[in-house]
Amino acid sequence: MLRCPNLAGPARVRPAHPHRGDVHLKTMKAAILALCVCAAPSMADAQTMQWTDKGYVSVNGGVQVGSHTLNATSTFPIYDETATVTSTQKVKSSGIFDIGGAYRVWGKNVLGGLSFSHASSNTNVSINASIPDTAFTDRPRTVTSSQSGSKHSENVLNLDAIWMMPVAEKLDVGLFAGPSIFFIKQDTVGDLTVSEPGPSVAAPLHSVSKTTAGINLGADLQYMLHKQWGVGGTARYTWGSAKIDGGDKKLTVGGFQLAGGVRYRF
Repeated sequence: MLRCPNLAGPARVRPAHPHRGDVHLKTMKAAILALCVCAAPSMADAQTMQWTDKGYVSVNGGVQVGSHTLNATSTFPIYDETATVTSTQKVKSSGIFDIGGAYRVWGKNVLGGLSFSHASSNTNVSINASIPDTAFTDRPRTVTSSQSGSKHSENVLNLDAIWMMPVAEKLDVGLFAGPSIFFIKQDTVGDLTVSEPGPSVAAPLHSVSKTTAGINLGADLQYMLHKQWGVGGTARYTWGSAKIDGGDKKLTVGGFQLAGGVRYRF
């Protein structure tokens, strides 16, 4: 059937109910064990040693490892037919900043800890669309596009119970676990604009914010250079999932973190 072309200009439409694909996160657990292995020769002596400080403050910089692929599919009516748009973007590995502290709350070795970490990345969104023809029915046209600057950020508050173990005169290892609170900001594809002739599509990005709960666990290795000052390394795994507005599947957040920095004892 022949249809009169619609040359009125851009048609602005809103995607209907995007479906988020499952997110795959690769984790590395070996580094956590490595922190403990380096202290293994002194573990026998640790049975007679007690952690004598009241607490500590830590400041770290490092990386968060994990690649997430975020897929979205939406449909909308145009030219008396249905258009389909799919988008793909990756949440990449990124640098992290971490600051925290702990205070002895029970016995000689049990501490309560609180830490805050920030990680962020940006990427391009690949867009593939199937747009109906303006003149003929059942003749969809394939359109590809890309939108740059899609941002993802994670601010995470970790609440931990810590078992602090002296393994040498200046070397301590802390094993920790507890709940995490994730404050997520994720850019997603907003309203689509279809322009003729062409066609061409534009997909402005808008930011979605979400707060969700998760878990964290790991180990912290501390070597004291002075009575109060030292250096340390942290290996932590965090996990959570967030329901992004407009989708019916959750986005997995967190990942494996490896960081190093300074320690201050009090």
